[in-house]
Amino acid sequence: MITVSHYHNDHHTPNYTETVWLGSSAEEAEQIYRDKTVLVKDVRNAINFSQRRRGWMFQQFVKKIGGKCEVADGKTFEYGATKVRMSEPVPHGEEKSGLGWVLMTTVQSGEERVLHASDVQGPMARKTVRAILKEKPDLVVLSGPPLYLEGVQVEKSSIRRGMENAARVAVAVPNVIFEHHVLRSLDWREGAKVVYESGMRVGHRVLTAAEYGGVEPTLLESIRERLYEEEPPSDAFLKWTKLKRDKQRQEAPPV
Repeated sequence: MITVSHYHNDHHTPNYTETVWLGSSAEEAEQIYRDKTVLVKDVRNAINFSQRRRGWMFQQFVKKIGGKCEVADGKTFEYGATKVRMSEPVPHGEEKSGLGWVLMTTVQSGEERVLHASDVQGPMARKTVRAILKEKPDLVVLSGPPLYLEGVQVEKSSIRRGMENAARVAVAVPNVIFEHHVLRSLDWREGAKVVYESGMRVGHRVLTAAEYGGVEPTLLESIRERLYEEEPPSDAFLKWTKLKRDKQRQEAPPV
């Protein structure tokens, strides 16, 4: 069983070959989804145009390769003693975000609950906070605010609200794993100070997935400039970057 929270291309594997931005291939998608049950975001409700189109194409592909798509918005599924609950659609960030809506996933075994809050960007929306707290999870994997977009594509007030809401989650949930947007910034710990302090006051943990696994975080996206200097791309790769876009799509990059 596989869950798809929404149809942005970093949250599901597209069923086509795209060498420039995604590095995806139809063969890879088939290996992942063949003969699987896929719990998917509804393409008819609470969805923007681009994701509706991608979602429809994706579902047709899954059916073609022997998989089964189940519209999951607000539904609960049982697999033996394990329950998988998909939330109602919540905003991809702010209440009226043009980026659409996402589904959160709660996996429950016995009395233990783990919730994955994908792309909620904080959460920024109050309804998202309420939905998280209603599940009473023991652990939340939480997409924090995109600090690197503050004042550029996202209002400072939205970032601040996202951090304050994440702090509310940290007070209520024993374990919060920060992931995705918030970890794209070198100064993310300083930016998330209110979340750490709020959790610590009640004896709760706020950490990365690496730290949860007992290893040091290596936040590659936040140190791109340094990596470019330390491990520069090959001449062959730089030559590929100068090809016309159509040619790039036909010829995979030499990596």
